[in-house]
Amino acid sequence: MIGSFRVIDLAEDRDCTPSSRKACGLLAYLVGRGGRPVPRERLAGLLWGRSADEQARASLRQALCDIRAATSREMPPVGSDRNHLWLVADRVRGGGLTHAREEDGDWRPFEDLDGLSPEFDDWLAMERGRLTEVVVAETAAWVKRSLAHGQGAKLVPLIRRLQRIDPLNEDFVEYAMLAEYQAGHVGGVRQRYLEFAERVKNELGVGPTKTMTALEEQLIDRLTHESTPMPPPTNGSGASK
Repeated sequence: MIGSFRVIDLAEDRDCTPSSRKACGLLAYLVGRGGRPVPRERLAGLLWGRSADEQARASLRQALCDIRAATSREMPPVGSDRNHLWLVADRVRGGGLTHAREEDGDWRPFEDLDGLSPEFDDWLAMERGRLTEVVVAETAAWVKRSLAHGQGAKLVPLIRRLQRIDPLNEDFVEYAMLAEYQAGHVGGVRQRYLEFAERVKNELGVGPTKTMTALEEQLIDRLTHESTPMPPPTNGSGASK
């Protein structure tokens, strides 16, 4: 759900994203409803509000067919009856930053689903705010736990994704420096610090906090002069400073 919208068959490791953007939009909306039934009329109005009623209902039926054709006709991710559609929640797992692709641009939720309709764009703006908070908080907590177990070397790309979503978050910069430290990258520690220092200077007119500067100096000193491992992070609220 972060970056370009994708549907992946986990059993076969197969991309089964519907080719129709509005079918993807329909899935995205149903994911946001968490399995609760949604009236067909609401969905038709959300995505095809400028079409006549009969045409909008036909387009909704076609989108549902597109979803089933791309995923599974026997066990589709969307259930339906005469009046409602719903996500079959036990067949679907939401994916966040760890599933985002490198080519995705700014790591927003449903990055490529803008412009499907004015009504859908209104919903998308609200849903993005909600999803970003949830996914980023869960991912940051997982990163912090992983750093505590010395797994920073494999976390560098993921932490960079967090920083792209919230570039002024000091906790994420500290995570990035710790990950580079655990990977043994002196230059990486320094680069993460300098990137943040330049960003806060340009955008806020301030410099890094004394705590961050001290951490950067301590990490580099340990990598270049000592063999004592750095203790795991103990703060990491995830709040922007």
